[in-house]
Amino acid sequence: MTSIYDITGERFFTPLSSRNRKVYLDTILFLHKLINVLFEAQENDKSKIIEGLKNHLDDTVSIKIYDDDLDSDEDIELDNYSKACFLINKLEEYGWLAEESIGNGKMAIDFNSHSYSFIALIEELMENRKPQYTSYIRSIKNSIYNFDYTKTDDLEIIDNTLSDFVVALRGLRSSIQRYYKNITKNKSNPDLESLLEEFTGEYKEYFFDSAYLNLKIRDNVDVELPKIEAQIEKIFSDSINMDKLINSKIDNKKFKDYYVALAAIEDEKKRIRSNIKTIPSIIEMIDSKNEKYVARTVSVIIHLITRGENIEGIIHKLIDYVKEYDINENLLSLFKMRHYTFNALSRPRMINPKPKPAMIEMNLEISDEAQQKTLELLREDTKYNIKAINNFVNEFLNERKERKISELDIKSKYELVMIISIIIYSKLPNASYELILLDDRVTNNGISFNDFIIKKKDGYVNE
Repeated sequence: MTSIYDITGERFFTPLSSRNRKVYLDTILFLHKLINVLFEAQENDKSKIIEGLKNHLDDTVSIKIYDDDLDSDEDIELDNYSKACFLINKLEEYGWLAEESIGNGKMAIDFNSHSYSFIALIEELMENRKPQYTSYIRSIKNSIYNFDYTKTDDLEIIDNTLSDFVVALRGLRSSIQRYYKNITKNKSNPDLESLLEEFTGEYKEYFFDSAYLNLKIRDNVDVELPKIEAQIEKIFSDSINMDKLINSKIDNKKFKDYYVALAAIEDEKKRIRSNIKTIPSIIEMIDSKNEKYVARTVSVIIHLITRGENIEGIIHKLIDYVKEYDINENLLSLFKMRHYTFNALSRPRMINPKPKPAMIEMNLEISDEAQQKTLELLREDTKYNIKAINNFVNEFLNERKERKISELDIKSKYELVMIISIIIYSKLPNASYELILLDDRVTNNGISFNDFIIKKKDGYVNE
């Protein structure tokens, strides 16, 4: 396999790790914008780029530059024009920039192609851009259902898109894991305000954003992936046309040996098959970890409520959180789309066999006190999980399809906690209900909040 340094050069990452890293990073991002503007105006000239960077340094407070090759703590005494020349020359030396003659003794400067890839990644990380997931499924479907064996483009698009899709989903899984770890770690004094801010703001931004929900609803990813896999296998099993693809690889990519071209295609096929099988497991992990995170958030909120926290404020905050739910209500729910398709509603859903529990013999002696504490913890843990909430809602609805929450008889904090849990769990795929928010203000047991309707999901299968 080719080393990354064979592409970038040995010292490419020096600017990002040296003592001058902040200056280099600022310079790289500034030049990225400046060079693109000059290219569009057909005025790319090294002298103009140096002048532009010098003016940028003039607007920056006290920049110190050290010699990357020396351990000296003394900065290089240069004026800003000389600093601009120094930085540009260093970025050329490290492999970020390249010069090109444009005639009349003038030189143009541009970033190398691999530099643009790293700049895009740096900007994405710095700007905290929300990832988009929907384009992957559409791009793959467009390629597999219009596959052209006489070119290598479609196979490369499928390969690259699946790889990018896996990376995006792994990033989302990692984000959720970080939030889950944060809320499960021991805190001596949990802050309800910061907890709600994270759950209804930052966490919602990353998980409950429209992009992931669109992937689940509009792209119907859980149903479409098996179809995509089947179509890909159909493409790969056509040996006559696959031979055309190998010849195309020889013609278009200049492979001189048939078996080298064959090996290259086999590598692509292997990656494609691996990624298509990896994606469902990552999505399952994402949904499972999200459910655990939500459940843990509920338990922490309950703990804080027992300390006398503001229940009314919590309910208001969570109602606002549901209000920002930006998926069209006319679409099928997450739960239904996970199990049915528009063209296969008549087909019975496959039932996965449930494992039969087997007793595990343990020779450990556990005290009655330890057993009692464990049972109490288990009871408390299951008191407010999604199954308990679904049961509570079903009892509250009492065979009705919908009912206002203001009709709930609030006798104690338990009912208030259930209202909070109902709001939080309403976004989970396996919630048996959905919420319709109302503008009516109600007061119940001294707590004032906006009323909402609890409505049973159509097509929900109670398991």
